[in-house]
Amino acid sequence: MSGFSYKVLLLMRYGIFSDVHSNLEAFRVVIDYYRKEKINRYIFLGDIVGYCANPRETIALLKTLHPVSLAGNHDWAVIDKLDLEYFNFYAKKAILWTKNDLEEEDLNYLHTFKLIYQVDDFVCVHGSLKEPQKFNYIFDINDAWLNFFLFKEKICFVGHSHKKGVYFLDEKNRVFYLQDDAVKVEERGKYIINVGSVGQPRDGDWRTCLCIYDSEEKIVRFKRLEYNVKKTVDKILNNKLPPLLAFRLYEGW
Repeated sequence: MSGFSYKVLLLMRYGIFSDVHSNLEAFRVVIDYYRKEKINRYIFLGDIVGYCANPRETIALLKTLHPVSLAGNHDWAVIDKLDLEYFNFYAKKAILWTKNDLEEEDLNYLHTFKLIYQVDDFVCVHGSLKEPQKFNYIFDINDAWLNFFLFKEKICFVGHSHKKGVYFLDEKNRVFYLQDDAVKVEERGKYIINVGSVGQPRDGDWRTCLCIYDSEEKIVRFKRLEYNVKKTVDKILNNKLPPLLAFRLYEGW
């Protein structure tokens, strides 16, 4: 086989999810669903902690998946890698509470999270490939258009905004926004895919959100699942975290 070269492409089913934010009830529902879906590899896009009241428990549950884990802004804040001035009043309160709740082992685990992960035909980051350590957002088509020229892969998976959605760049450099529950990845064009939030959706749907990418079928699928939101709300209130962080969960904002 001298002179012959080839590339092995891994054909896998990826469970890709983001922004758990210490919401144990939502995370358990997501993992129960994933375990029925023959997932080959899990990729977590960041923010296992913040906002809700079970940071230690959600970290422990994340470890059972043996995932590739990326750093979110809340993860970095609790290990003093991001200034608290980045955050609003409610997020700051939750971060300070979380720092007090976590054990040294948990903090050490957060230190292992990457900023960017690339494999085969896609790349992953928490917020944006534009200065990923600054956790910029992709909120709209203009943000997406700028980011499309920062990666060579077919797909970039992101989280951070807590809003499920797909940006598509066609061969004429036009950007379209899609909100379908399943998207076929076409040969032409590129995609930025926001996988939504497990623990605190902000797209008007209170249900937890997860994503599966089948690299053989070239299909990205989203799934929304109900969970015991009242139990999560009660824990937030009982631990004297800001009530806003509890009641927003009912509305998905």
